[in-house]
Amino acid sequence: MKGRATSSAQASGTRAPFTPTWCMMDEGGDVAWELPDHPPWVRVIEAPAYFAFHDWHATMLAWIFHPERNSSSIRRGEIWQEKSWDVHMEEGMTLRYQCVRRLLPRRVHIDRGMLQECTIQHDGSGRGSVVYTTLRVSDQAHESPDPGVLDKPYNANDWPKQNEVPFYHPDVRAVAFRYQPQAQSDADGAPQGLVRVDFVLFPSDGTRVLPTSRLGRTAMSLLRLMHQHSVGHASSYVKRVHHDILVPRDAYQDLYLHLRSKYAGPVIEAWPEVTDPKKHVFEDIGIAAWLILLWRAMFPVETQHAWPHSARCGGIWGHPPGGFVDVGCGNGLLVHLLTQEGYHGYGFDGRARKSWPLYEQAGARLQVHWFDPAEIASTDDSSAKASGLPTGSFLIGNHADELTPWVPVLAARTPACTGFVNIPCCAWTLEGQRFVPSKSTLDDSMLAAWLHVDQIPEQSMPPVPLMQPSRNWTERLTHLGWFAHRATTPSEQGTLHSKHLAYNMYIASLHIRSGWNLETEALRIPSTKNMAFVARVRLREALDENSCRTIIQDTI
Repeated sequence: MKGRATSSAQASGTRAPFTPTWCMMDEGGDVAWELPDHPPWVRVIEAPAYFAFHDWHATMLAWIFHPERNSSSIRRGEIWQEKSWDVHMEEGMTLRYQCVRRLLPRRVHIDRGMLQECTIQHDGSGRGSVVYTTLRVSDQAHESPDPGVLDKPYNANDWPKQNEVPFYHPDVRAVAFRYQPQAQSDADGAPQGLVRVDFVLFPSDGTRVLPTSRLGRTAMSLLRLMHQHSVGHASSYVKRVHHDILVPRDAYQDLYLHLRSKYAGPVIEAWPEVTDPKKHVFEDIGIAAWLILLWRAMFPVETQHAWPHSARCGGIWGHPPGGFVDVGCGNGLLVHLLTQEGYHGYGFDGRARKSWPLYEQAGARLQVHWFDPAEIASTDDSSAKASGLPTGSFLIGNHADELTPWVPVLAARTPACTGFVNIPCCAWTLEGQRFVPSKSTLDDSMLAAWLHVDQIPEQSMPPVPLMQPSRNWTERLTHLGWFAHRATTPSEQGTLHSKHLAYNMYIASLHIRSGWNLETEALRIPSTKNMAFVARVRLREALDENSCRTIIQDTI
């Protein structure tokens, strides 16, 4: 009673074939499979598993904590309560894990959040099930997590009506992912088991899932992802890009959505430039959200307020004592967003833009300004700090093009500068010429020379999120090495050293030689040029002065 799925076989990273089969199709049509579970389960689609049970189990556990991995419409999952069990169930299965989580949507003005019960069951011999039971809707803005939800009995209000299930979730009462081991075969490349997707349907949906229906397409997508992710785990997939090192993901996502709903529509509607507004608007909203949370950790206030959505962030959270300076501010949108959120600062560029009058009318400070490298390099004591920027300011280089390499130098020559973030885009040198890459790659001897130390300790990834740089000098160097290599080394073995990575190494050298501790962050923004070079503390004050002066004088 099975029919081959109409989808063509897909290949995962290790070329393990994906050959799905529909479980409810035959030429006669209406065939349903009833299982002993209550309510009845309907088998939907299955495929051979070219991976072991433990690979499947690791994938399923990761999906519980990261539901966004199988739906781009889900922002994240929020675990309310979880428990480990050793409870024997029917058919020799044992309940091992149970939790209740809330699914948070990306489109908060369209979709609602939803509670879901998740359980893991297996029999100890390689047969297992992960079951997701649909519970009631729950919105983050109106309901706080309940850490005792599993200790309370469910009632009629906890079971949703069919029309209450959010769009991003299959329109079913429950979903099950199952793994069934197969007898070992001597044939090379033989499958190790069978994986399947089952549904508990709402009564109005009958007892079948058509392959061409939305539920059928959803089941196919879930099975394919389960196959791909499990094969990836079996082949020791290593995450290539680490996000959320300096700023927590959950806080960033929430603030980004808040700022997007607040500013994106009006800014896009009034966009005066000829460039595509959607690219710039969503990118700068993401950078603004990230900066605000970085400053919140860098400049804590005595009383940490909860975040009322009606308040401006700058009115309740910390900010740079000397304000911010957007170096090469371009269209001025980032300055406008930060100003609207209550942060004091300004931006400058070599020429004004069409959008400046609009943002200036709303309170943004935007200036046409040029600086003289010779003045910055002055050795006269009275102008030792000659950047001309406010004392205690925090510098921003947001795709500043020709000014990108000057950001760390300007920061080092600014009195009591509180740090900077530098996001390179087009590759320019200090001399104002196009960057010509070399084939050299970053090594520890280079870092040691830039830092004026004998050797660099073995690099290590810092604890995440790294809210403040380590106070221990040796530990800080181990983190610095990791940050430097992640920004300048190809993410995959065999990948050629690109011009982009060579330029990152150039920016990293200026960053460190200017006396700043190096940290990097892969920002969650819609841009391939999303690597941010971050300075929150200086390395050594004396090094700042002498090294910077040498760098600038050599340039001149």
